Amino acid sequence: MGNKVKFLPDNIEYDISSEKSVMELAFEKGIPIQSSCKGMATCGECRVIVVEGENQVLPPTSQEVSLIGQGHYIDHRRLSCQLYCFGNVTVDVTEQKEKSADQSISKTFLKRIKKEKATDIHSIRDNLIEQSSEKIKQLKKP
Repeated sequence: MGNKVKFLPDNIEYDISSEKSVMELAFEKGIPIQSSCKGMATCGECRVIVVEGENQVLPPTSQEVSLIGQGHYIDHRRLSCQLYCFGNVTVDVTEQKEKSADQSISKTFLKRIKKEKATDIHSIRDNLIEQSSEKIKQLKKP
């Protein structure tokens, strides 16, 4: 009987070998997980919550604990790039899916506006604002 990982909230289950991390499996199956270090355990972005099967994974290394803190003993967050399964495990990737949805909206918006120069776009508190010379003239009028 092989090892399985169940991904919540979608309740999708996949076989996994003990040589493959949860992040690698997620990437293979198109499940969004953020990672700027691509699995090198240096960014801490690929956090997931181990819902079931915590006894089926190795404990976090000192490098992982330095990124996620001791709080993982309370909230069961782990770095998916460091999560190798030796039995059935259930992980919650809700936070990762939300981050991915937020990012894709931004990318879609940026593609849609198709600006020629970066100076045509400004940001205030993470909200993109299109610079319009006509609107600026109107604002400057007394």
